[in-house]
Amino acid sequence: MAPPPPSPPSVMLRTVLLLLRVLTAAFLVITVALVSTNTVTLEIQGTSIKMHFNDVYAYRYMLSAAVIGLGYAFVQLVFTISQFATGTIHPFNYLFSFYGDKIISYLLATGSAAGFGVSKDLKDTYLALIEFDSADPVDNFFSKGYASASLLLFAFVSLAILSVFSSLALSKRPIQVS
Repeated sequence: MAPPPPSPPSVMLRTVLLLLRVLTAAFLVITVALVSTNTVTLEIQGTSIKMHFNDVYAYRYMLSAAVIGLGYAFVQLVFTISQFATGTIHPFNYLFSFYGDKIISYLLATGSAAGFGVSKDLKDTYLALIEFDSADPVDNFFSKGYASASLLLFAFVSLAILSVFSSLALSKRPIQVS
């Protein structure tokens, strides 16, 4: 005798999942926009040097993590909207959400940590070499780095919460006997 079909998640739970997915995607879109437009022109002893985000490896990693996370967030948004509309979950989505949420959340956490670390180290190094105030464009460059890392951290937190929900959903899913 086949087990009874699982009861669909409540509307409240589906709404929370959808809002967390949208929030994750929004944090990642803003992160990508901030990191990719982060540039500064340095004036050192009469020489003008333009520094881009891609001159710093950790910022490149942060952007890569955000773009990969954004792709995953959009795919999961489609699945979540489909689940919200139909009230059913495709069996493949249990494992995809479980593993994907965990892997991508760790990727976002490491990207955020890299952004925080390099922003602090480079700012301290720059401070040791040259005095600047809060109106200096270099301070704006590092502030954008901190802001991007913070948004990436917020995306990690919302994806980590979703990871808990996907773990619970996986443990409650019906076992298919062939």
